[in-house]
Formats: sequence, C-alpha cells, structure tokens
Amino acid sequence: MAGLISASSLGAFAQAEEPVKDSIQVMREDVDAAMSNIKKLQKLKISGYFQVQSEFAQEWGSTKVGGTTAFQANRDSEKGNFHRFGIRRGRVKIAWEEKMGTAVFQLDITENGVGFKDAYVKIWDPWKKIVTLTGGVFDRPFGDEISYSSSRRESPERSQVFQTLFPDERDLGVMLTLAAPKGSVVEGLKLDAGLFCGNGIRRSEHGRMSDFIAHLKYDKKWSKISFGVGASMYNGKVNNGDTLLFTVENAAWTSKDVERNQLNKRQYFGFDAQFSVETSWGITNIRGEYLWGTQPSTPGAFNSPRGNPNTYGMTAAADFFSHIRSFTGGHVYFIQDIYKTPITFVFKYGYLNPNTKINGNDVRNRTDIANNYYGVGLLWKVTSYIRLQAFYDMVVNERSENVSVSTSTAANGRDRDYSKTVPANVFTLRLQYKF
Repeated sequence: MAGLISASSLGAFAQAEEPVKDSIQVMREDVDAAMSNIKKLQKLKISGYFQVQSEFAQEWGSTKVGGTTAFQANRDSEKGNFHRFGIRRGRVKIAWEEKMGTAVFQLDITENGVGFKDAYVKIWDPWKKIVTLTGGVFDRPFGDEISYSSSRRESPERSQVFQTLFPDERDLGVMLTLAAPKGSVVEGLKLDAGLFCGNGIRRSEHGRMSDFIAHLKYDKKWSKISFGVGASMYNGKVNNGDTLLFTVENAAWTSKDVERNQLNKRQYFGFDAQFSVETSWGITNIRGEYLWGTQPSTPGAFNSPRGNPNTYGMTAAADFFSHIRSFTGGHVYFIQDIYKTPITFVFKYGYLNPNTKINGNDVRNRTDIANNYYGVGLLWKVTSYIRLQAFYDMVVNERSENVSVSTSTAANGRDRDYSKTVPANVFTLRLQYKF
C-alpha cells in the first residue's frame, strides 16, 4: 500500500510540475499555424477571363460563336447577313508554384461544354532561372502572336495565318528555354526550342518523328521605349496517306506516284518585331510578323492537322495531306491610346497566300485563293478587369474567273463568285471580365 501511495504521489507531483500554457502562447501557436497555411495557399494561383460577344456577319463571314454559316436560320436580308451570340472564351487557370517549378492547368468553359487548353509542368534552375524545361500541352514557341494572351490581344482573334497553321495554338511536347542572365551584355536574349507532336491538342502522341520548333528572341526596354525582334522555325512532317503526291508546276497542279503513308515535309520560317513608345498622346504600339514556308495540305483545305494525321488506313481523299503548297502570310498591328482616356484605337492588317505558285485566273480551287484582312476597332478599358471591344474585320479575296462551281457551292445553294470580292466582313462586339 505504501508503494502505491508513493507512486501516485510522485505521479501527481510530476503532473503538477508540467508547464501550463497561457492564452498568449496558445494564440501565438494558432497564428503560426494560420501563417503556415497562408504561405501554402500563396503557392496556389487562380486566374482567368470570360468573353461574351455578338457577331454580325455578311453572307460568307466566318464567325467564332454560335452555329456554322452553312446552317443559317435567321437571315437579316436577302443578301444573307446573319447574327451570332455566344461565349467565345471562358478560361480558368490554376497554377501551383514552388521554388524550382510550377504546374499549370487551364480549362475553357463555354456553352458548348468544358475542354482543357493547358496542362504542363515547368521547372527551372533555382539560382538565376537561366535554364527552364517545360513539358505537357502548352503554346507552341513560334513567333509572337501565339503566346500573346487572348485576354490582352487588341483584335478578337489571332491573324488568319496563325489560325490556319497553328490551330488551338497549343501542342503536346517538351521545350527547353535558355535566357541570358540579368545584368549581362546579352540580357533580353532568349531561346525556346522543343519537340512537339505536330497535331494540336486533339490527339495524343502518335509514335512518328516529332516536329521541331524554335524561337530566338531579343527584347530591350528603356524608360519609355521598348522593342523586340525574333526569328522562328518549324521543321516537321505530315503523313500523306495517299499513293499520289501533288505539286504545282507551271501554275498548274501535277501529280506523281509515291509510297502510301510517306511523310511530307512541313516547314515554316518567320520573323517578328515589336515597338512601343510612350508620349503625351499615350502609348503607341506597333507589332508585325512575316511567315513563309511549305505546307502539306488536303485538296480542299490549307489548314494544319487538328488530330492524328498519321493513322494508317485512311480512306477518304479529303484526309490525305498530299497537296504541297508554298505559302506566305503575316500581319501588322498599329495600336494607339487616345490621350488620357481609357479608349484605344486599333488598326490591323493581315494577309495569307496559301499557294504562291498559282495566282489570278490560274487559280481553279478556292483553297488556293489569297486573302487580305483589314480590321479597325476600339477598346474601352472600363476598369482594370472589365473591357469592352468593338472590331470590324474586312476580307478582300484574290479574284479568279476560273474557280469551279463544285468548290464554291455552299449548303444554302448560293455560289461564291470569286470574280469579285466575296462578302465576308464581320463586326464583333465583345465584353470581357478578367480576374
């Protein structure tokens, strides 16, 4: 009994000796725990923007929201003008950033459903961020306009040459970035180079040789002036799928026999330049790009593949990337803030010639028709997160007397007469909210 009393007495004495936390200490521990959680949350960044717009188009205008032109049900007049309304982009970007890297996932949410735009991991050296490695689905490193965010761009859409050659802007691949150290003689010089699948974000990797894309860029900034110049190249291949290869000789299409599923060269080159100056009238921006190269394409479309073009067993001739076209294209922006107002004036010129070896009346396929694009618009920055945009796009096509009726007849029974300018202008009114 004495032993039990002694043991319990010692236990009670030891318990009495334990320090009792006061309210201030408890509060400090709670604050430290809360700060730790806040620091973790600071690694998570959520951003995005929402664009809703109305489009008013002439009969053959190409709209980005609503149904397709071929199924117009609400004609404004006998000339075929029509109206579309919808959500152009609904982006939500989620990023988690650590000391040496970040993971990014971006969704696109519209009335047509939910899709993803970005899904990639980026890591860099922890010292000066000179070397960066990116892998996943992300913007292709060609030129300036692809990586220029749609939330900042002064026209509703990218230039036609980029929409055609780089559908969806993104691709599955891996990229190495080398940037000159800050404070060095070559500060502002950066090289992006990577290997990509070459078929956009619609399909997975297909096991053939990857396409190589590179962009070398130099930027320089002073207090009120900045400029940049860059050069790009794209070197890849596209599966033919046919036993014929079509090329242009003496302004006419000719064919020769080849092995089925041979890989046709897909090669682009480009130069880009940007200039900005701040004056008493506001900020003036001038940007431009010029592209040229070789595009394997289908008989009736110049566009790059948006799926897997190398799947064997294709049977439809429309899927054969058997027509080799030499192209040129480009654009120029002139953007001027209007004095001290929140209004900005925008002028844009672009062009795309999908086949430089056939011109004028030698053109017999509307896919080979060249187009000039003129655009004027106004931007109203209502607040730092709300922007209203009004933009009018005008399309002037190359004229040809010999485009066949079979390639210019649409589902509504009307022909596009390429002996004159086809009515295809579009007016866009867009409201954007950015967070």
